[in-house]
Amino acid sequence: MASELESLVNIGPKLAADLRQVGVPDAETLRRIGAPEAAQRLADAGLRDCTHSRRALEGALAGVRWTKS
Repeated sequence: MASELESLVNIGPKLAADLRQVGVPDAETLRRIGAPEAAQRLADAGLRDCTHSRRALEGALAGVRWTKS
């Protein structure tokens, strides 16, 4: 299903679970709120506060591996 977070590049089960925990249940929500907001929610929740996570989210929305962005 295209709405699953795990269908996006860079988003595996752990990052997807963390995103769901902060109110990002699917890919459509991630696209709507954007990578900066999602990363901020993760940081505010104390789940992830690193450049790698932010780049992974940005890459997920752009469709590229975070190591290539």
